[in-house]
Amino acid sequence: MSEQKREIIVIPAVEGQGTLKNRNRQLRVASYSRVSTDFEEQLTSFHAQKSYYTDLILRTPQWTLAGTYADEGISGASAEKRPDFMRMYRHCKKGKIDLIITKSISRFARNTLDSIGYVRKLKAMGVGVLFEKENINTLEENSEVVLTILASLAQEELNSMSMNIKMGKRMAMQEGKVHFPYAKVYAYRKGSDDQPEIIPEEAEIVTQIYRSYLSGKSVGKIVDALNASGVPSPSKKGDWTDTTVRGLLKNERYCGDVLLQKTYITDPISKKSKKNNGELPKIYIKNNHVPIVSREVFEQVQRESARRTSKRKVTKASITEQGRYSSLYALNDILICGECGTPYKRVTWTKRSGKKQIVWRCYKRLDYGTKYCKDSITIDEESLHAAIMEAVRATAGEQAPLIPIVTAELEIGMWEKAEGQINVEQIEQRMAEIKAQTMELINQSISSHTVDENGGKLKALSDELRSLYDMLTEYKATNGTQVSIKQKIEDITEFLEQAPVDYTTYDDTLVRQFIDTIKVNSDNTLKIYFKNGLEYEQSISPKVRKLKVS
Repeated sequence: MSEQKREIIVIPAVEGQGTLKNRNRQLRVASYSRVSTDFEEQLTSFHAQKSYYTDLILRTPQWTLAGTYADEGISGASAEKRPDFMRMYRHCKKGKIDLIITKSISRFARNTLDSIGYVRKLKAMGVGVLFEKENINTLEENSEVVLTILASLAQEELNSMSMNIKMGKRMAMQEGKVHFPYAKVYAYRKGSDDQPEIIPEEAEIVTQIYRSYLSGKSVGKIVDALNASGVPSPSKKGDWTDTTVRGLLKNERYCGDVLLQKTYITDPISKKSKKNNGELPKIYIKNNHVPIVSREVFEQVQRESARRTSKRKVTKASITEQGRYSSLYALNDILICGECGTPYKRVTWTKRSGKKQIVWRCYKRLDYGTKYCKDSITIDEESLHAAIMEAVRATAGEQAPLIPIVTAELEIGMWEKAEGQINVEQIEQRMAEIKAQTMELINQSISSHTVDENGGKLKALSDELRSLYDMLTEYKATNGTQVSIKQKIEDITEFLEQAPVDYTTYDDTLVRQFIDTIKVNSDNTLKIYFKNGLEYEQSISPKVRKLKVS
């Protein structure tokens, strides 16, 4: 067992994390269109819808086109009979789409069960549906009233019944009660003191996997090397797989910590498990058991993994919407256009002399011309690398004085959020009253066919119920978090102090570890967002002949 003191840390829920969007990146938006007949006027409307939504997505700075999906001359009674709808759904499952925009609920699905079912499935994946006619975004809280009307109050009632059970489990987590699944955690076994014990020969394999990944090897190459060397897999029955290696790289137990409540049940009806991305509080226990890799190495792996998995389509010529990881170019994912927000693409130019030059260009302008991106600049790779390293060297000296200022502001904000007392009993009583009123109003609306007329009242009740529920959840999550706040401030300070010093040559590994996003502005400047929160503007002098706009 580790000699360090065991700590129990409560990580509060992160406000606004339900949509999981990076503030510096675009939403991947797809459009869906459908007409139910082959009549000429319907088909004209059908093609107009496709053209309209493609143009709308490309003209919206915060969006990037993730695909256009359309079914013509097909009834909306069943989703399974609409091939493009099902293709769009499969792409959502693969994480290629963040938001779907469609004309109306009737264009999405006429079958009530289909509509509710697919909206819920998409919402569980973090994918929203924007119904333009009704002005409803299913990721927004006020859209819940639609599902409430269609599904009565079945889900809310079951949520209430299961709430006490959930809170009981979460309290046990906050007390540090940890279940260690030895059968699923490679390189650990139960020791004589009933605590996790390292298996030396397997621990060496874990260390080797972490080193290989940080050196730039892909998961596939690591798997091939392990199988070629005859290393027994964790199951002892088959070969190593990509899934197994990725699981080892993401498991915090290998640095001696335990993170509880990584997933949660979205609702008691579907009972589907979803990854907890901040919607609910997590419990992080540091130094719970003896580590195999250091915490610093583990965090480096997580940053590298996030960089690789965040890749997306950078050209309309790509076969799929999702890009593939390449260990060659760190800028593939983080270099974006300051005008339209679209990623830049690495291109090889051949001059008349036959000499080749590597440049970076905005893919929207490259593929679609100046209609959607007029002023983005083309940068030669040599000048780009030099400007980035100049910014890294400049900020290395500036980050140290900023550390106490940044941490002080963070500490003030955390304490302010944790303060305040509420009457839990009174809130729970009001929630029960709202549920009863909503049920009564829905029953009355259905029997008297006045659902539309009572929509405003139902929405108001739903909004108040959600607001009270969020208030109660936040209070229970932040109650007694003094130790958590202190530890988080210490961790942030330690991270900020690990700034790069005196780098002269461009290095992809350095860029991956310290830079989150680089925006290329039309005035020949780079806006660089470092992962520690620092922002820096760097001038650049491209060595590229200015192209004539046709």
